[in-house]
Amino acid sequence: MRHVPSPPDWLATQSAANASKPFLCLEHEQLTFGEVEAMVGHACLFLQAAVPTMKGHNAAIWNTDPKLTVILLLACARLGWPATVLPPALPSAALARRIAQVPLTLLLFGAGEGPDEAPSRIFDGAVEQVAVEMPVVGSNSSAPVWSQSNAHMVGNSNLEWTQGWVFTSGTTGTPKAITVTFGNLLWSTAASGYRLGYRVSDCWLHCMPLHHIGGLALLFRSLIFGFSLCMRNRFDHHEARDLMERGAVTHAAFVPTMLVRLLNANLDLNAPGQRFRTVLAGGAKVTESLRSECREHGLDVVASYGMTESCSHIAAERPGRTSSSGEGPSLRHAGIQIRNVDGEHLPAGHQGTIWIRGPQLSSSCELDGQGWFRTGDWGMLDDNGSVHVLDRQDGVFVSGGENVSSRHVAESLMELPEIEHAWVTGVPDREWGHRVVAVLQPFANRVPDEHALRHRLRTRLAVHEVPKRFVWVDSLPRTELGKVDAATARQLAEELQQ
Repeated sequence: MRHVPSPPDWLATQSAANASKPFLCLEHEQLTFGEVEAMVGHACLFLQAAVPTMKGHNAAIWNTDPKLTVILLLACARLGWPATVLPPALPSAALARRIAQVPLTLLLFGAGEGPDEAPSRIFDGAVEQVAVEMPVVGSNSSAPVWSQSNAHMVGNSNLEWTQGWVFTSGTTGTPKAITVTFGNLLWSTAASGYRLGYRVSDCWLHCMPLHHIGGLALLFRSLIFGFSLCMRNRFDHHEARDLMERGAVTHAAFVPTMLVRLLNANLDLNAPGQRFRTVLAGGAKVTESLRSECREHGLDVVASYGMTESCSHIAAERPGRTSSSGEGPSLRHAGIQIRNVDGEHLPAGHQGTIWIRGPQLSSSCELDGQGWFRTGDWGMLDDNGSVHVLDRQDGVFVSGGENVSSRHVAESLMELPEIEHAWVTGVPDREWGHRVVAVLQPFANRVPDEHALRHRLRTRLAVHEVPKRFVWVDSLPRTELGKVDAATARQLAEELQQ
């Protein structure tokens, strides 16, 4: 019999070595690596019986229970089925746009959540649909356990095997399906672990959805390194504060908005002997004022830079730094360059388009001849090799013949005590080329005097950078991860600035 290389089974490896070690710490239960291994085995047996043809399936997973989502993701990985997780709260039209990008053959959903729910209606019989019960495995269970020998593929691990597809955040447009291989996940994990110093005794707070690259990558990092996950279906700043302060978790991955909410909840990690070590921050700029406030609360924040195409972060600061270093240097085996509009490499200190390279990049990336990917972000490298992300390239616009960085203007606005959140764009204008418009969320919904606001901004910004128009909102539109929904915010700016 010819042995066909199969995807790596990191769960089986951890279960064999650390069966009794906690893996998933959920809200109302705790599961060890061994218990999850048994549940995944039973899920594989169920799928083997429910799906007539075992080979060649591409699965979509849709349900509201993160525990079942984890089980199904790992069962699909073991069966060699590439899988994508569909956001359960996404409207039908948005789901249809995602489904159209991926060659799906199978829909898996939690029993009781279909077939009348949105994904089933969209597929409308085009793919096989299977309702899955949560596997129940007790210590006295005598049910048969699925093993690798039950599969159609055995042999050495194949890191080129596709784990599945993850969609970009879509903050600036329609989300795009990005292919993720097991090799991408392994390279990303190894490089991140080398930079951040993962330990087997770590426990990460996991409150990112599994359909986002941050949530998926953290799940597989746990499987590869063997640390635990405190998994929650959503971010609750009061619960997160309590978990961090009592040492139930050692790390967390947050966007800056989450950090602000934690600080507002009076997080205090200054007590001696604290177990919590580091927050990995990404998704948006960590301002120097936010860093300073976090340090006052005893919180070590590591800024990072990455995207779905790079399987999460590809650059990160080193833990324990007391001064800002932008988003840090590139991770091991990765590279970052700054290039001008002609594609020419720029030296440190010069601004241009950010290009990245490395084995964690998705095959969905369109690379140049040397393996570099143009990100569409605007930034620079400092003399220490740290990348400073200044804006999206489409966030740099010309107003009155001068370049304006929307991120720089927004950060300057948020340094003012009256402004809680800010988003800035350039709206096409006959006179200026682009008119600088700021969409602002004031503190306590108290709109300040605009004349006084502009006067104060002129001490921080060049004349051409000061917004010509302010649009006041109760709250900025955001994605489920807390990032500003740029497409919706831009629509507000264009409509309300008239």
